[in-house]
Amino acid sequence: MGRWLEKIEKGDGDTPRKPPKSPLGALGGEVDGPFSEKNEDNHPVTSTDWLEWIAERCPLVPEDYRHVATGLLRLHPRMQQRLAERYVEEWRAAADDEPTYHKRDNAGRHAANLIITRLKRGAEYV
Repeated sequence: MGRWLEKIEKGDGDTPRKPPKSPLGALGGEVDGPFSEKNEDNHPVTSTDWLEWIAERCPLVPEDYRHVATGLLRLHPRMQQRLAERYVEEWRAAADDEPTYHKRDNAGRHAANLIITRLKRGAEYV
């Protein structure tokens, strides 16, 4: 038997941990060890974490949740952060530029969702 297997049986050494739960619910692993869902700085790591992060900063309707989630799931985790930050920036900029108070949410939502629509069509990069 190999040394690595002997270490696992004895409980010594670095044993691989189960991966965290998938945002799609496909994996049923425990969140623990090196694959924890949150890093030391408490920055979001998974696409669902980024979705919650966006929702804390700008109001999302159910359609926005679906639209943003599909956009996030297409990207590598590092790119998910860039998309989330850009989404919030665009939302706030468009809402601030709208002079009519009651139209601000829709203006922000429209501008931010255009980023994801263009990304899905391949016309824009994050």
